Amino acid sequence: MKVGLFQDPTLEAMGTYMTRLARRQQVVASNIANIDTPGYRTRDVDFRLTMQELLSGDQVRMRSRAADRPQVMGWAPISVEPEVFEAEGLTMRADRNNVDIDRELLKLGETSFAYAMITHLLRSRFRTIASAIQEGRSG
Repeated sequence: MKVGLFQDPTLEAMGTYMTRLARRQQVVASNIANIDTPGYRTRDVDFRLTMQELLSGDQVRMRSRAADRPQVMGWAPISVEPEVFEAEGLTMRADRNNVDIDRELLKLGETSFAYAMITHLLRSRFRTIASAIQEGRSG
């Protein structure tokens, strides 16, 4: 019996979410780094779309963007690049920069918390897999 441990939709969703969290952290860091750059516009990552894709099981649309990627053991990695956009409705300063340090630090904290939470869930999932493997060996 062939078991595809790494074709688990839950693991794929967690990996996608972690990748998108990492991208969000990059975007927030870029916003903070450009806080004094005249004309810089705050960017953000659309996490509502991310969660809708993951929760609705919209793997078909996500996979279609990865058609050119190589397959490894029958598994093709899905495109996990989130959509980055300019944030709307933020207060513009005189230098035409709209980065708000409080907003960015809050987003950084939210992202760090979410990353720690998903890492914990992944660790638990892998412990379950390891336990199943150990039980199979001894039984």
